Amino acid sequence: MAFNAMWKPGRQAVAGMQGNGSANPALVIYLDPDSLAILPPSDPAAWPEFIRLLRQIRDSADELAVFLDKHKAVRDDDAGPE
Repeated sequence: MAFNAMWKPGRQAVAGMQGNGSANPALVIYLDPDSLAILPPSDPAAWPEFIRLLRQIRDSADELAVFLDKHKAVRDDDAGPE
């Protein structure tokens, strides 16, 4: 897997669905200061593959969160009392 760009979120970073109920929904990630919008294909026939991608993003984000939570606890234990 190759990456063309890497962004590091700032303190005000948030993510959510934009355009809920509209004709132009999107997954938007405000990275503080950059933003990333992931738009569905205009052809509904392509939506099943797009839905698959969204679920992969969801599952991968959850895996990363679990990993970071686990390693945060280890780091907290390693820090010990000051």
